Amino acid sequence: MGDMKDLTKEILPKMALAFITAAAINLLSRETIKSAIRGRVRKLITGSAEKPYGEVQPVEEYADKIMLVLEQNRVFPQCIGIDGPPGSGKSTLGRSLAKRMGLEWRTLYLSEMKKPYPFKTGCIYENIRLFRTQIIESFDVIIYLDCPVEEAQQRVINRDRNAALIDYVDFQKLKKVGDAAFAAADGEAILIPMSPIRMKIRPRKGFRDIENLRAKLSSSGLEVERLPKEELLMVNCFGHRSFWPQSGIFPYVNLGAYNRELLSAVQVALRSATAIKLLS
Repeated sequence: MGDMKDLTKEILPKMALAFITAAAINLLSRETIKSAIRGRVRKLITGSAEKPYGEVQPVEEYADKIMLVLEQNRVFPQCIGIDGPPGSGKSTLGRSLAKRMGLEWRTLYLSEMKKPYPFKTGCIYENIRLFRTQIIESFDVIIYLDCPVEEAQQRVINRDRNAALIDYVDFQKLKKVGDAAFAAADGEAILIPMSPIRMKIRPRKGFRDIENLRAKLSSSGLEVERLPKEELLMVNCFGHRSFWPQSGIFPYVNLGAYNRELLSAVQVALRSATAIKLLS
């Protein structure tokens, strides 16, 4: 009995060490984790995980094209909303437009999307869940960056900030709901040539996106009057209501994002335990 206890005391610490070492090696093989570490190191050195901002020439050209469309339509917006997947270029475009229009650019936090946000004139707002959570009637113009998922993910890795989002957030689902949120708004979808940019100018009667979603779903016999906007979009995209809440970031989370790496580490730990027993 004593020998067994001694053996257990010897095995468990070595198993734990083997598991931690293998898990660390497996996780560090991911480009997303390497990017996140680079961001952490940069924040320690410079105070910010973000790479220094610089103008991106294609985005500058996109901004010029947007300005031309607005001038042609005699629209001089005082409040603009920008939405799109992480890494789609919302911040870069927002800064470029703010510079041209003399407006303030503002990135909203996910925590600010939990309730109606008090939008003000003279501002350009951007967030990955802006259109799916907020009443958008305050905006004179809405802009959606219809960026391919793979391209957006690579940009997230390259910028070394929040790269782990790629692992634990379902970008395809996030984008599908974003596409639907933009499509639900009234107004002609204006495509900026040779770009991922889609925009709508607020019609005289407003965007009416919530009304449009409720009317569409009610016509299918669904009870949707009390559903918040994001849940309306979820039902619209996936055809059913879930038992779980369908708002917030949880519906987009990939549970078990690192299962493969952790299960591999468990196997390494078990093999180390077997080796120790054979040697004892």
